[in-house]
Amino acid sequence: MRKFEFLFAVATLLVIMSGSVANAEYWFQSGVRAGSSAAYNNGASVQIETVIPQSIASGSMAFWVGETLSNGAFLQIGYTIPNETGNITTDCTRSGCSNSTFVHAGHAEWFYEYFPPGNNDTFFGSTGPDGSAGTNGTFNTYAFYSLGSTWYFQVNNQTVGSADLGTASSNIYTPLAIAEIANTSGAGTIMKPVLFANLSAYQYDKFLPVSRGYATINYGVGSLTNIPNPYGVQEIGTRTNYFEVGSGLPTSANTTQLWELGYRLTINSVYGNISSKNTYVAYSPQQLSAPAVVNLTGDTRAVFLGWSGTGLGYYSGNKTTVQLLMTANITETAKWQIQYLVNVSSPYGVASGSGWYANGSRVYYSISNTSFLRNGVQEVRFLKWSSGATGTNSSSAVSGPANITAVWAYGSTLLGTNAYGQSINVSRYLINGQQFNSTPLLDTSVSSSITGAYYKGVWLNAGTVVTQNSPAAIEVPLPVYNVTIKTTDLFGFPINASVSLLFKNGTTESAYSGSGGLLVIPNVPYGYANATVEYLGMQESEAENGGKPASTIFISLLNIVEFVIIAAIFIYVADRSIKKELGKGSQGPKSKPQSASHEKRRQAQQQKRGLWSP
Repeated sequence: MRKFEFLFAVATLLVIMSGSVANAEYWFQSGVRAGSSAAYNNGASVQIETVIPQSIASGSMAFWVGETLSNGAFLQIGYTIPNETGNITTDCTRSGCSNSTFVHAGHAEWFYEYFPPGNNDTFFGSTGPDGSAGTNGTFNTYAFYSLGSTWYFQVNNQTVGSADLGTASSNIYTPLAIAEIANTSGAGTIMKPVLFANLSAYQYDKFLPVSRGYATINYGVGSLTNIPNPYGVQEIGTRTNYFEVGSGLPTSANTTQLWELGYRLTINSVYGNISSKNTYVAYSPQQLSAPAVVNLTGDTRAVFLGWSGTGLGYYSGNKTTVQLLMTANITETAKWQIQYLVNVSSPYGVASGSGWYANGSRVYYSISNTSFLRNGVQEVRFLKWSSGATGTNSSSAVSGPANITAVWAYGSTLLGTNAYGQSINVSRYLINGQQFNSTPLLDTSVSSSITGAYYKGVWLNAGTVVTQNSPAAIEVPLPVYNVTIKTTDLFGFPINASVSLLFKNGTTESAYSGSGGLLVIPNVPYGYANATVEYLGMQESEAENGGKPASTIFISLLNIVEFVIIAAIFIYVADRSIKKELGKGSQGPKSKPQSASHEKRRQAQQQKRGLWSP
């Protein structure tokens, strides 16, 4: 027995028989060597067709799978066809051979053999019974694998032997599937083509068909090489890893690739920029990796949940990084969860609940305290959340990024003022449709509309809108005016008149304008009033509107006296004027004496005027 050049194994020369054999000159070997992806294996297997009879002129014919191990040991298993009938020794170990079996020339028997490190010549192994490789055209699976440093040989999944070879791995070496004519004197033997299928390496605890196969046409160590190796190899049809070896086939160079088996890894992922190549070498390990988090925006992210796979060798689980063995086409879909950033905050106390939340989940949030004193006086009280929730411990559905803020109500003092900017005592206010006293707690998140106030039994319209951001005093201007009535005589002197006021709400009020002739009724909340002013039986009416002052003028007793005095003075002045005119008439030129009748007429006229008496 001997090994093939470049540490490739040679076939067994199963001619350890009772008869003599021809001189060993040529060892022709042809077949397939697996590519590097099959290295570092723990075994190999192949299916080989039994083709008999074969016409063997000299030597023997064998078909096997084998490989070199990491420590230089070699092992192989397959079937052999001897060229003579007789007994052969079998069950050979380092302690010697313990059995023999009878075989017929031209029949096919399974065999296995191994060579410990440093021993290339001594036969260790076993041969099956006569015809144990089956009839013509049948296929058998030949395999070996390791458990620890012990290697087991199998035929059709049945263990037929084992050996401790000191290592568990092939290291850099790869399996060989070989057809061999051993110890022959020439190249005259015709080898009917024999089919091989599914050359596999034992990796990842299973037999995996090798992804690449290369033609190997060579000689065994010590063989003559002056005759070209006439036995070739080729793939059959369109089936991958299905080839035949024999006479009349292409004798390609050792580097000729017969096949390359590749598989697609399809990766579906919306996020993470994860992609794959179209084809991966079969049975090669491929790393599949996804980022744990993909930030889409500052407040939106995609969180990796795991993989969902289909196809032989797929992975389904939540690991971000896994290794796939490409034993078939695999599809992996990355599962993502969209999360949104929710900020929960408060200007007072401690708000909790901030964080990243999945779309469709609920965020739970709370506030540590519900009220505080501001400046030792004004109270600040928790009112609600900006989400609309009112409880101190609340929750909301998450459908996007959110800022949830605790809304506080500030204690405020409302100061009603009249039209002159003076404070008035208002008992109630109407704020956003609700009644409050003068010290309400105002919502800081919305504008508060103070639309009215209750003053002196009347609701007054107000138009004050405030947005409270701190405790404060707020002035609320109201339509409240001073009613002013001035009473004078004809000469502008004040008179004390009786004043009766009828207000808008139907109430009345009476008073006197006093010696000063001025009546002021402060803070009248009605907008207008009708005033009736009476003096010495005389009446005047005035409409008070919006605080505009009213004036009334009457004839007083003093005015009457004044009128009498003025009239007397006027009469006196007029009489003096007449007398003066008459006096001027008696100083004229003298005339002749009047007759008695004339004198009587003059006296009669004076008497008529009242200026003469007898």
